[in-house]
Amino acid sequence: MALSLRSLAARFLARKTAVSAVAAMAIKASGALLTVAVFTMAARGMTSDDFGRLAIWFNALSFLAVAACFGQDTLIARSFGEYAGKGDYAQAWSAYRYGWFMIVASALVFACGMLVLAPFFFPSLARTALLAGAFFLVAQTLLHYSSHSTRVIVNFVVSEVTRELVWRVVLLIVVIWSVLHQGLTPAEFFTAAGIGQILSFAAALRYVRAAYKAHPVERTNQADRRQWLPRGLAMWQSAVVEAGSANFDVMIIGYLASPEAAGDYFVAARIANVFIMVLTGLNTYSMSQSASLHFSGQTQKLQDILRSLVLVSTAMLAPLLLLIYVFGHEILMIFGERFSAVYPTLVVLSTACFVMSSSGSASVILLTTGHEKIYSRIITAATLLRFTLTAMLSFLFGSLGAAWAFALVNAPLFMALSIICKRAVGADTSVMSVFPYLRARIARGAYSA
Repeated sequence: MALSLRSLAARFLARKTAVSAVAAMAIKASGALLTVAVFTMAARGMTSDDFGRLAIWFNALSFLAVAACFGQDTLIARSFGEYAGKGDYAQAWSAYRYGWFMIVASALVFACGMLVLAPFFFPSLARTALLAGAFFLVAQTLLHYSSHSTRVIVNFVVSEVTRELVWRVVLLIVVIWSVLHQGLTPAEFFTAAGIGQILSFAAALRYVRAAYKAHPVERTNQADRRQWLPRGLAMWQSAVVEAGSANFDVMIIGYLASPEAAGDYFVAARIANVFIMVLTGLNTYSMSQSASLHFSGQTQKLQDILRSLVLVSTAMLAPLLLLIYVFGHEILMIFGERFSAVYPTLVVLSTACFVMSSSGSASVILLTTGHEKIYSRIITAATLLRFTLTAMLSFLFGSLGAAWAFALVNAPLFMALSIICKRAVGADTSVMSVFPYLRARIARGAYSA
């Protein structure tokens, strides 16, 4: 009887996790498709050089927004999960407020620094575009913290709908209107995106307020405040390196090759980014669970969740990879006929991203279970190597060379991180975790027979 109850509980957990994983990845995939739609319209409404410059600035500001978070977006996922898991809401809410103070101050400093320094490096940049870019930088920084904190305080559905969908819908409407009526300018693009992001995190704050009413505290407790800054700094270093890894490619290509080549790579990367968005969906659900399960000693439950997540994602992404192999030319031509030539770049990037997604959420697990320092060292070394390869290969082979640099570093890196996570935490995040589970099930079946 006890065995059957445990079996039913395991099946319920697996089904609940699978449904949650599909929901998280569906939201992420929807966000990726909205992004593709936005830049499809932009590419069709701008010259190749102007679109390349927009791509370069979008990546640069996206990087600065992550840097401006100062590690607080990842820190709150660990801190709130750890304290709330122990029932210590006094410290949990204190960590949340501390994060908002740090994030607002940092966002304003970064935006002011951009307004002061950018004219020296880009004297031809229009003032309206500069102001719109600074506004976008502040809004995206606040959205990063809002979404990460909402994920662990409320749930991943509210977090991801506000993070991935709301602001992109607003941006898409404005881009379509601009392209059809008067042409799109960078100032219009970044202003619309910033307004959409303000609306997004304002909506999320309403749900956080309701969560606070469910667990109110008379006085906050800042006993661990001295630990938050050094923890956040280690997480900030990792986040900056990851953001650089995700955004510097386009900037390097634009500098060493041409804005047109940067635009070509950007388009291929946006399509291949669907795989990374699904991986981020895995990370979204993992982050909401990992800290509380790890620090409460429920490692086996964490492993069950991770195995279900990676199995669902791999089953979803394998057909998508095949679709890109077969119809990649046609998909690229949505952006314009000239982008059909970018097919080899798309294939290399998509294959590497599929391998990365099959390796699971090792980065998030390491960051939220107290192993942020080792992760920071590994990701820093790997990113420096990749930047070197990107500079060399993009100079020689353009966007395809940069794609190979991405694949040769990131695919082995993510496989190695899953191995390190298994040894450090005791949970295997990769698709390989499915095979020991199947062998155990087969062995139990043979024993029962």
